[in-house]
Amino acid sequence: MPSWLAGESLPTEDRVRQLIDVYFARVHSVRCLGFVHVPTFTQTVWGTSLQELEPLTSGLVAIMCALAAPFYYGRIACAADEGAPNPETHFFDAGRGWAAIALKAVFFAGGNQGIETLMTQILLHDYYLRVGDYAQAFLVSGMVARHFQLLQLSLEYDTDVACLTSRMKASEKESRRRVAWACYVLDALIECGIDQLRFISAGNIQVQLPCSEDLFARNTPAVTETLLPGQTLPFVNEESLQTDGAASNLDLRAYYIRAVAIRSKILRYVKHLQGEIPWEDTSRFAPLRSELQVLENSIPEQYAMTPENTCLQKMAGRLNLYFGLHILLAQTYNDLYRVGVSRLVFPHTATRWIRENAPQQFLHRCHHMCLTKAVDIASWLQELWRTDKEALVDLQYAVHAQICSSVLVTSLLSWAKLAPAAQAQPLLPHLTPDDYRSMLQSNVQILAYLKRYFKAELFYESATQALKQFHNATLTGTLSSNFRGHAAAAAPPAALATPSQVPQTSAQPGCLEYILNPLGTYPMARSQVLELHGGKAGLADNFSGSDAHLPRAPGPGPNIANDHSEAASDIPDGCLAGNGNIPRSLAFDSSTALAPATGDPLSWETELQLMMGSGYPTFMDGFSTQWNYEY
Repeated sequence: MPSWLAGESLPTEDRVRQLIDVYFARVHSVRCLGFVHVPTFTQTVWGTSLQELEPLTSGLVAIMCALAAPFYYGRIACAADEGAPNPETHFFDAGRGWAAIALKAVFFAGGNQGIETLMTQILLHDYYLRVGDYAQAFLVSGMVARHFQLLQLSLEYDTDVACLTSRMKASEKESRRRVAWACYVLDALIECGIDQLRFISAGNIQVQLPCSEDLFARNTPAVTETLLPGQTLPFVNEESLQTDGAASNLDLRAYYIRAVAIRSKILRYVKHLQGEIPWEDTSRFAPLRSELQVLENSIPEQYAMTPENTCLQKMAGRLNLYFGLHILLAQTYNDLYRVGVSRLVFPHTATRWIRENAPQQFLHRCHHMCLTKAVDIASWLQELWRTDKEALVDLQYAVHAQICSSVLVTSLLSWAKLAPAAQAQPLLPHLTPDDYRSMLQSNVQILAYLKRYFKAELFYESATQALKQFHNATLTGTLSSNFRGHAAAAAPPAALATPSQVPQTSAQPGCLEYILNPLGTYPMARSQVLELHGGKAGLADNFSGSDAHLPRAPGPGPNIANDHSEAASDIPDGCLAGNGNIPRSLAFDSSTALAPATGDPLSWETELQLMMGSGYPTFMDGFSTQWNYEY
């Protein structure tokens, strides 16, 4: 790595400009991070020497350079090694010193806690997640939430949306709105349905959704809708603006934000299934399904997944957000419909009543939906890989690929065991074993690429083990009912790494690590803090899972947040998460890679206790190659 990429001070102005260009090309379009007004920012930075920049602006420049550095390093490494850099090279090692500059600027801002400081904090949070410093990321997220409240970003700056008399320009107001929604998305990815961790509630945000990138860049005022479809702010006069309507002004980010909001509701629902009969119209399942379908159908034609739109979005440099929206929607369908698929909700007992009493038609619909959406996700990941590899460099895509592999294999196994062999029909008859194997191999390939850019070793290993289990299941004929008319190919998967020992550490029932998804920032941060303090604070030693004395919620479908049963006798030996003394989690969250911030990247003491029991199988417990899948 060039020494200037590892420096503790910003590089020359020419290199800073190059890094800023990389940032706007590769990070600005990620999720809801596009809150910087590009024309204004570039004019400020390009027209001023680095020494003359305000300290707060200098901090923002520093963290933007830190996030761009891995891409820059990757391009240098690929050019030097003729496109094939050493697989052990970690591009995310570049830019660490610049992140330290940004953090110092935040803490020395004093009373000048303006919008630029909050932007820097949001980007610092994303940076720390990428490099695996989860405790720092969690602490910064608290600063973000309190800063959000301090600036009252839950409300519009004023009622003059048209900027006819306001002292603030349209681009400044839009930037303020985008920062507000970025704070909400950040908080939603941490709380993932747990009220104890929620600082920012979607229902309290009375701010319109982001307008199109073109309107933002051109400093054009625009009316858009609020989080609720079809609604605008009560004080805006849409006719006063020369626009085609509030809905037509919505950016891709607006639909992404709505998807995050619906998904938060679904995660909360999946953790509280007591008394739930999801196949009935009066259930809570029905309105959630309807809300998700309405959102999917509301996406305009220019944002639909088509070859033409893919080409246009590539030209606009927005492939990350474009594919991310559609993959998030598909994954949210899986989050909802997994209640009818064995092993896709953890603990296994949480959905047992539903699976044992649901009509066959409902169970078939759940399996078909989960498998179909997982196939869609795999296909879109493959397409994005072929179209623009660097557009995949985002923490969310590591989660998407790993969960996709998990759902593919588990749905096939669950359906093979559910229906009698004589009556079972393939869920997707047009797909062959080779088709599924190709999808699983593609996910492994993508994760191998991503783990150079951020901490993703465990996601890679989990997807690799899923591929191995699929191979074993096809060889033994376990999946034969899914492939009638197709011969199960026996080509072995790629070589699989197998650690010598899997750590067995358990969280105490009732603590947040137990009821919260271990892929989230909070469990990651807790794990790192425990390592610093001996690794046992707040944990129950050798918790065996025998908890018959714990109270249970009455009625069908136990409350996941209260049901801590290990159900050890019901969980077979094999490669599904949740065996033995593995810590429990009861929700899924699209979050970040799981390697510890320091130490041997293949020492998975921290990673495994975070990944296991995420609600979806990880195939990591013991790396057993034997399937004993009991429905």
